Amino acid sequence: MTEYRWPIEKLNDVLQPMRETDLVVIGSRPSQGKTTLMLNMAYRFARYGMRTAYVTLEKNTAQLKERFVSSHFRDYEDAERLREELNRIPLFFFDLRDWAIDEVAYEIEEEKGSLNFDICFVDYLQLICEREGEIDWFKELSLLLEIPIILGSQMKRTVLDNPDKVPQQKDFHDGEEINACADTIIMLHHERFYDDNAPKEELRVIVSRDRGEAVNRETVLRFDWERAMLMKEEEKESIPR
Repeated sequence: MTEYRWPIEKLNDVLQPMRETDLVVIGSRPSQGKTTLMLNMAYRFARYGMRTAYVTLEKNTAQLKERFVSSHFRDYEDAERLREELNRIPLFFFDLRDWAIDEVAYEIEEEKGSLNFDICFVDYLQLICEREGEIDWFKELSLLLEIPIILGSQMKRTVLDNPDKVPQQKDFHDGEEINACADTIIMLHHERFYDDNAPKEELRVIVSRDRGEAVNRETVLRFDWERAMLMKEEEKESIPR
């Protein structure tokens, strides 16, 4: 079975490599860095030649790509170089806003047939229309297509009742289904969002499930939030395969 290392080296310290049929769920409250992390991961996978699909259910693809470019670089020439790179590397964006789960799954399957991508990101779960059994749909899709699917999920407000507002697995929407279907569960916590005295750049990455087993691991990534990218000292990448 094919395995893929995570494209950010620190994640490999707390996560085993992804397998080709894994369903990975990344959850957080709004404005905690979920899309930023997923975009950075997708970009890095594609830079190393992995054919990468990014399904957005929130913004159209032009908005998403421009957000990624403009936040990374204020300088016009640097921004143009990144735009050119995004057009050159195998990173494919799909806008499936207001689609039902069966339509989303069908479109991913169709695009896989034509583009033969190696990995798929879906951002994010709660924006799918007519959701019913959607976690199971995505797990079945990963098995059918034999690709890892990384699924963003917005967590419930119950996070705010937890000690220090740190997310726990119980705070997922559809938590029982996620626990039953997901191979890996990751939760994000940006403490500065709640506490002005906390380090601005730190994003806490909490792993509660890895390869189907309950675990308790975590690491901290450092982001330049204004540029929506990892800090210089965190830019060490790992080759996915």
